[in-house]
Amino acid sequence: EECTLSADLLVAADGANSFVRRALGSFPMITHSYDRKAVTCTVELDVRKGDMAKTAFQRFLPYGPIALLPVWNSLNNADEDAPTYANVVWSTTPSEANHLLSLSGAEFITTLNHHLCQGPNVNPPLLNNNNQGMPHIPIIGTIAKEMDSLLRTANTALTMGTWTESPSRNYFRMPPASAKVVGPIMGFDLKLSHVQQGYTAPRVALVGDAAHTVHPMAGQGLNLGMGDVYSLSVLIKEAIDSGMDVGGTGLFLDRYNQERMVKGLGTVGGVHGLHELFRCSGSKSSPSINVTALNSGENVNTIESIVGLGRSLGMNVVNGLGPLRRAFAEAAAGAAFSR
Repeated sequence: EECTLSADLLVAADGANSFVRRALGSFPMITHSYDRKAVTCTVELDVRKGDMAKTAFQRFLPYGPIALLPVWNSLNNADEDAPTYANVVWSTTPSEANHLLSLSGAEFITTLNHHLCQGPNVNPPLLNNNNQGMPHIPIIGTIAKEMDSLLRTANTALTMGTWTESPSRNYFRMPPASAKVVGPIMGFDLKLSHVQQGYTAPRVALVGDAAHTVHPMAGQGLNLGMGDVYSLSVLIKEAIDSGMDVGGTGLFLDRYNQERMVKGLGTVGGVHGLHELFRCSGSKSSPSINVTALNSGENVNTIESIVGLGRSLGMNVVNGLGPLRRAFAEAAAGAAFSR
């Protein structure tokens, strides 16, 4: 049986493969494949080995990050013995993702805990022992090695000085161990996408993944979508309060489009930049490095080591500066959807 529905405004909130967007055919997309796949599932935590304490954990591996994200459970407030759950999002290469998807639940938990529940890594030396690539001037080589040692020592001190296994201390700490997988283990390809020309058409507005998708490494996809909903709902309320047709005039939809295009492109571009920065981390096949343009594999390792040390120092500096750290945390948490 067929029926016809009519509305003043159609909001397309039907995901990355939006039927509404594709059916209209008026929303060309910018897309970029990361050649990565995300493996995701829900796990029950082993509370004997720590808990989430309202904290999201993320560990960066050579092929992509693992995220352990807290899940709200109303039973936890009423029953101290209620299980604690977390969501896992593991971004990696398609071949490794397919291997993870082939594992049993017990095997997946063992692999997850092995990769996630480790202390901080120490950055490798920037210079190799045989001084390859260094000028043949003794004093230059000596100064370079001393600077290398000083930077790595300072960074290690900053890292270890804020790391603890105790959940009662407000520093970097060990993620909790997972006990078992709850539900299916699923995978999906990772890509960047964003509408080219705008979020709106006559009497149509796109929100969430229908308008944009981002890499999950910074957890900004949900925040960006919630920002779309917040912005559009405010404008709909304005139209209703003023007795105007929200979809019958460009006044409100144009404002929505202007607000969210700026925010969307900025967030998508920022997350993409972070991905490119963190993907250069010890993988010889990292697309961020043009191996054929370099002299040797050791030069590749040197560049990757420099990038890795720079990232690590940057993260430690941010962590050590309270106001800057809080500003980043508020932005990452989507503290102000209206901005």
